[in-house]
Parts: sequence; C-alpha cells; structure tokens
Amino acid sequence: MAESSPPSSAPTPIAEIDHGPSKLDQFLDAHTRKIVIGVIVVALGLVAYVIYDGLAEAKAQEAGAALLEAEKVSDYQNVIKQWPESHAAASASPLLADLQWADSQPDAIETLENFLSQHPEHPTAATAKVSLGLRLLEQGKTAEAVTTLTEVAESDTATYIAPLACIALGDIAKAAGKTDDAKTWYVKAQEDPSEQGNTFRDTAAARLTLVNAKAPTKIKPALPTPPAPPTPAAPPTPAAPTQGQEKPTPAETPATPAPAEVPQAPHPPTE
Repeated sequence: MAESSPPSSAPTPIAEIDHGPSKLDQFLDAHTRKIVIGVIVVALGLVAYVIYDGLAEAKAQEAGAALLEAEKVSDYQNVIKQWPESHAAASASPLLADLQWADSQPDAIETLENFLSQHPEHPTAATAKVSLGLRLLEQGKTAEAVTTLTEVAESDTATYIAPLACIALGDIAKAAGKTDDAKTWYVKAQEDPSEQGNTFRDTAAARLTLVNAKAPTKIKPALPTPPAPPTPAAPPTPAAPTQGQEKPTPAETPATPAPAEVPQAPHPPTE
C-alpha cells in the first residue's frame, strides 16, 4: 500500500487571478479615440463661445458708445441699422422718435409703435408708451391716446411713469367735463405703491386743487366817461360900502366930440 504524501503547508488558492487587461482598460482602449474627439469638440465649443461672447461684448460696447455720441436723426438711425439686436439700438428708438416729431409726426409715431411691438419688455417700453399716448393726444386722437395711457396707468410694473399717465388721463377727463373721473385719476397719480418716490405727486395735487375751478368769464370793459366841460366862473360881486365910506362915483364918461363941420363949396355968383 502506497504511502500517502504528507499534506502541504502551502495555502490553497481560492481563485485564479487574471492578469489580463481590466474591463476599464478594455473600455478605454475601445473608446479612447471617441473620447479624445469628444473632448476636442467640447474644447472647440468653449473656445468658440468665448470668442463669440467677446465679440458680442465688443459690439455692445461699440453700439453703446455710438448711442452716447448720437445727436441727429441720422445718428440714431445708424445705431439701429448697424446693431439691430443690441440694447443700444432698442434704446435709440424712443430718442429717435422725439427728434422726428418736429419734422415728421407720422415717422415718430411709426418709430414708437415699431419699438413697442419689437421690444415689449424693454426697460423703457412704458416710457415710450406714455410718449406715444401724448403724441396721439396732440394729434387729436383722443380715444387711442386714452387706451394707450390707461395701459400704463393701470400697470403694476411701470410705477415710475404711471403717475404721469394718470395726470394726462385726468386732464382729458376734465376737458370733457367729467370732473369726477378727473378727480379719480389725480388721486391715483399721487399714489406711490413701490415706495420709491413719486416725482409727479406735487403736480397731481395741484391739478386736484384746481379741478373744480372754472375759467374766469371775459367781461368787455366799459368805455371811460368823458370829463364834463369846466363851468365858467361867475364875475365877482362888488362889496357894499361900509358906514362912513363914500360910495365910489362912477367915472365920468368922456363926451363924444361933435363931428367937425365940413366946409361947403362956394356957390357960383348969380347975375
């Protein structure tokens, strides 16, 4: 019977260790090219964004500088034409309309309407809308003016310019003889819901004080009465002589001299 070998003291391995490439290494080997390409694409995208953002900022600064230097109608039109997507171009529109009004009222109205339709959320939109309402009122388009001004007066976000719209609406109501409506608008114009200061409060208060006042009636002045002619003074009355004083004798009237005798021509002798 063969003898059994004594048990070895070396530990028995639990499992065989695989010294080949790991799953991660295999994944990287298979997709390294794709990853590198993706990183390059992302890097190029970041570089392109930085360049674009820098160009956009440069354009914005250039447009802003042009807006600050603008003085004439052509200057503002140039800002709008060269940088149509910039904030400066949007801000140039209300300023352009103010200059256009003196020479061409239709152009000014069109500029304001285009601005409001293209930039309804612009910070100066409410101011432009009040300007449009006042321009329409000046043209005699009262109904359109009331509609435009009311939108601003009842807005919760245009508190800085809403009082001016209320004052204008109060003036319109007063001119139409609607005193109660005028009072309502003037009172509303004095409100300050944002508590940031109401620069139109004193103006609204003055309007409210005079809302019941009536225009003075024109009276034709009477012609002045001509002065009466002076009354001639009466001749003085001689004073009566006092006692013991002789009565003055009237001066003797000088005798009228007799007319001188006219010598007669001698008669011729008779035979």
